[in-house]
Amino acid sequence: MITYHTNTPILFLVTGMSNASVQVFSQIRKMKPDKLYIAADDPVQPGEKAMYEKIDEIASSVDWDCKVFTYPMDRNAGRTQAIPMAITWFFENEPEGIILEEECLPADSFFGFCSSMLEKYRNDERIGHISGSNFQQGTVRGDGSYYFSTHTHIWGWAGWRRVWKDFDMNMEPKYLFEKLKILEQVSTLTRIKDYWNYKLEPLFYEKSNYWRFQYSYLNIYNNRLSVVPNSNLIAHIGYPKKIMHYVKDHPFAGIPLTEMDELVHPSMVVADMDADVHSMNSELKITTFGFYGKEFLFVKNQLMGVVPGKDKHMKIPKIIHQIYFDMAGPPAHLSSISQSWKEKQPEWEYRFWNKQAVEQFLESDFQEYRPLYDSFPYDVQRWDFVRYLILYRLGGLYADMDYECVESLDPLLWNHSCCMGLEPEKNAIRNQKPFIIGNALMASVPGHDFLHCIIKDIAASGLQNYEHKATQVIETTGPFMLNRVYEACERKEDITLLPAELVAPLTMHEVGMILRGQETQEIEDKVEKAFAIHYFLGSWVPQTSEERRVKSEERKTKR
Repeated sequence: MITYHTNTPILFLVTGMSNASVQVFSQIRKMKPDKLYIAADDPVQPGEKAMYEKIDEIASSVDWDCKVFTYPMDRNAGRTQAIPMAITWFFENEPEGIILEEECLPADSFFGFCSSMLEKYRNDERIGHISGSNFQQGTVRGDGSYYFSTHTHIWGWAGWRRVWKDFDMNMEPKYLFEKLKILEQVSTLTRIKDYWNYKLEPLFYEKSNYWRFQYSYLNIYNNRLSVVPNSNLIAHIGYPKKIMHYVKDHPFAGIPLTEMDELVHPSMVVADMDADVHSMNSELKITTFGFYGKEFLFVKNQLMGVVPGKDKHMKIPKIIHQIYFDMAGPPAHLSSISQSWKEKQPEWEYRFWNKQAVEQFLESDFQEYRPLYDSFPYDVQRWDFVRYLILYRLGGLYADMDYECVESLDPLLWNHSCCMGLEPEKNAIRNQKPFIIGNALMASVPGHDFLHCIIKDIAASGLQNYEHKATQVIETTGPFMLNRVYEACERKEDITLLPAELVAPLTMHEVGMILRGQETQEIEDKVEKAFAIHYFLGSWVPQTSEERRVKSEERKTKR
């Protein structure tokens, strides 16, 4: 095992998880550091004091020759502020050291690895961070015991004052990102530019607990690399209940500990691009399918299908379906958008479904689903459900009323039996999914198995309740449900996913820019190559928003 230098100080961050704290401290005790720093946030509720008394227990249980420093907060700062405040305190007193949060259980060799790396790269400005975590699922990177990365994994780590001294909770580098285009300069980070911009908005304007992003930014901006072991030296245990919902689904949770028996330095100090892409794809759940260029590949495949003797007839019935429940009809702006389908698809039959027509259809064709249809708490769930039933029975193309047809979709649909439009890539990145299958634009032959699976899934799931009602809609009858059913499909080759660049090129933010008269050349270029545009006017959102408003008023009345 790699020898730990006991003169390497350790900062132990405790925020209330006593069982996890005991386990991590037992590992620290085995190493017997010369200096141990213990920091914790002060409890906000009297009932929590017992958890923080664990700090005193830890300090008093140090039974080796060690200088112990404690840093309890004088107010409840919360994890957002408490952790970076403690790290700042640590580096004000030490030029370098190891940082362990209570949920990060280290392997024995973690300490020796960190102390060795701190010493080797102490004055090397190319290196800004030492990670204890490895997320490569057993794949060894490079020719050493560790490799270099552009990513900064902060689950059990070590670092230097020379890096942390530039950290500022109030810094606002967002504009530097935009001006200097830092992410475009790092090949493995260009793909997550939109994800970073999404995270940076709440980071700098809502001051959320994203100090890790700020620290990562420092390393990216200063072109520093991270040292990452080829063994996973940190296991993640005992998370607070309030973040369990996030961690249990995190792709890096549950990776077992492995020891590092010897230390072999890599021959080159250069970021391992394959490792970085793997980590990024795993963490954000983005596959190569979700990256730029797919619209070109789709059109290329379509054109390659046009060969002599090729059966290229339109399998999907030439029927356009649109739904609007209000018997008075849609407002003028939606009627205008809807007209585009008649103009660009003149050979297609157009069918408009109001509430009466939908209910007559259910009575004649799907009486068995009428109770489920009536039981949905929101109209949008009924709108969702019935569109699947209509396509399953009649086939054709369904489009939301806020969907504009720019060019005939025939070239995209011919020779396919089921086509589903994808949502913009930014939507997928924000929700940490490889892609999102929208239900605002769909086309199918009658009786397609994918639609049958969708209908069965909705019927089997029943009226599931979620804390957030918007989540309830997209999880039960909307796009997240479609993703779930698609992933379970054995014959994905029978389902064609239409690239968002071709059928939904604009994000809601970009649509807003158009409405405000702020259209850019980039937006114009996106529209130019699109066949259809979804404006995301979201007529269903007020349904869930109104319920939240009513409940809020009820709570105020009770108080």
